[in-house]
Amino acid sequence: MSTNQWVNKSTGEIGCLRRVDLLTPGLAGPRISSLRSRAVPAVRLDIVVPAGQAAQERLLQALFTNRLLREGTTDHSAAALAERLDHLGAWLELSVAVHHSFVTLYTLRRHVPETFRLVRDILLHPTFPEDRFEVVRQNNLSQYLVGRQRGDVVARRLFATDVYGPQHPCGHFADEADYRTLTRDDLVHFHTAHYHPSAFTIFLSGDVDDEVEELANREIVINGQGAENNKPVVPSAFCGQSSDDDSFFTDCSIFNLPTAQQDSIRMGGLMMDVGSDDYYLMRIVTTILGGYFGSRLMRIVREQQGLTYGINADLFTNTRQVLFVASSEAAAGHGRDVADEVCRQCRRLCDELVPADELERVRGYMLGEIYRNYEGVYNLVDAHIYAHTLGLPPDHLQRTIDTIRTATSDALLVVARRWLHPDSFHTVIVTPKKA
Repeated sequence: MSTNQWVNKSTGEIGCLRRVDLLTPGLAGPRISSLRSRAVPAVRLDIVVPAGQAAQERLLQALFTNRLLREGTTDHSAAALAERLDHLGAWLELSVAVHHSFVTLYTLRRHVPETFRLVRDILLHPTFPEDRFEVVRQNNLSQYLVGRQRGDVVARRLFATDVYGPQHPCGHFADEADYRTLTRDDLVHFHTAHYHPSAFTIFLSGDVDDEVEELANREIVINGQGAENNKPVVPSAFCGQSSDDDSFFTDCSIFNLPTAQQDSIRMGGLMMDVGSDDYYLMRIVTTILGGYFGSRLMRIVREQQGLTYGINADLFTNTRQVLFVASSEAAAGHGRDVADEVCRQCRRLCDELVPADELERVRGYMLGEIYRNYEGVYNLVDAHIYAHTLGLPPDHLQRTIDTIRTATSDALLVVARRWLHPDSFHTVIVTPKKA
């Protein structure tokens, strides 16, 4: 396999991580893994912190803490950090998920020592300045106020609450009061409790060698031990189960939103564990149903019935329990027609074998997407990070490829009958029309 061909299109083999075994004095130490490639002239550093939404004591804590890391440290103002990273040709990305927060750095190889030190400062010594906190608060509040007038945003939130329940981090959303009452002290408390080098998992990719691995260990882990004020708090182990109630709404809940422009439809439910064999087969079933432009839902609902410009079905893994979702935007008053057709197509998949030519077409599409999406080293490390955050084995992506290559129509029928039950779907429609 060549240095830049991470997914071999002939065999389906993928590049593997190199686990770095470094001695970290006085610290059990985070795990450091690397994926080397001389084909790219830069280094990517990913730091995964167990400080996601499930760990917060109040809404928005995890998001705002992560977002304000770059807004000033004990040694650098926000402007100084931005100017220095720009001068070094480096790029910093921050994001938050259910169980983890992420800090990602792209940097040229020759600037690794300085940029790694800057990242350590950002991670471990943020000051959360009050003026920058207010700017970020107002920006996010404005986005929320705009979003709550959009049908697709409202439908997504109502659907998630219906599926997971209002106490689950995936089903509990901030409102205006949460934005207005969040304080800087909330962020300081969350950071003190959760951002510790001993809890970090570090991924290196790109132009990586022994020296880069040693620098990551020294600059972020060993030199960061002074920030170990408390032992890290382990996030609550939400397993992804919904509330004991089957649904908080009726079987098909219709909500009026005068500011919406069209009907927004969300329907689906929780399924298998992401590590089960059924998940890999269900990905194929979902693609056939609504996962690409030539899917059944696109052909029938869009092309034949003309009810929408776009409709799709997908599997989401916010937690280990997979969430199946079919979604669309339709002309006002036609949301229920779209939902009915989704149910009909689901029943077809449970009653009929997928024709051989359709299966081969979807097989080719899915393999092509994987080869395109994971051809580069940075894309492939994303797959390894995804597997790590969900507790999946390193061969998760390999199993996906192998299943797509070997799946049969009989196997797809079995898994569809086991999991695709439209009569039990949670369904939410947000419409500008009054009932």
